[in-house]
Amino acid sequence: MNKLFVKIGMFAAIISLASCGSDSSPGYEYMPNMYRSPSIETYGEHNIEGYNGMPIEGTIAQGHLSTFNFTEKQYELAGSSATYPSNFVKDDKTMEQGEDLYVMMCAHCHGTNGDGKGTITHAVYSAVPSYSDTIQIRRTGSTMNKLSEGHLFHTITYGLNAMGPHASQISEEERWKIVYYLQEKLQK
Repeated sequence: MNKLFVKIGMFAAIISLASCGSDSSPGYEYMPNMYRSPSIETYGEHNIEGYNGMPIEGTIAQGHLSTFNFTEKQYELAGSSATYPSNFVKDDKTMEQGEDLYVMMCAHCHGTNGDGKGTITHAVYSAVPSYSDTIQIRRTGSTMNKLSEGHLFHTITYGLNAMGPHASQISEEERWKIVYYLQEKLQK
């Protein structure tokens, strides 16, 4: 038994001495910026080469939608004044893209026919509305089949009740395509 401990001790000593080399290279780091990422403090100075503090192209700063800049409290204002952008094209291609986006982003809750019977079954999501409902809803005093494009866009952007906001997952143009599809195909 003592010989076993002596052998283990000698083996450990040899390994530890062999690993302590002098002036040896520390090795290579794969993607060193992942190990030591530069941080940028809010309103602080930085020394990151090439960083000028401008937002990345294609991103939209919070509260700066090109369509409107409403908060959730101004839902009614969105319904009465927000309309499709001036460059929005209403054609079969846009309809098809809107349908594809709806199926990908909305149908799991709202159903492929917009009837509120999607594949998600959970107590929180049990009251998913149908887009063809004629029941008066509390928020607008209107019915689901009469919601304007502004109401629909605002709801997709900022969310409503159990539905969370989708502005971070769906671009503004894509949201308008979904609204177009909803109004032309599912709200009837």
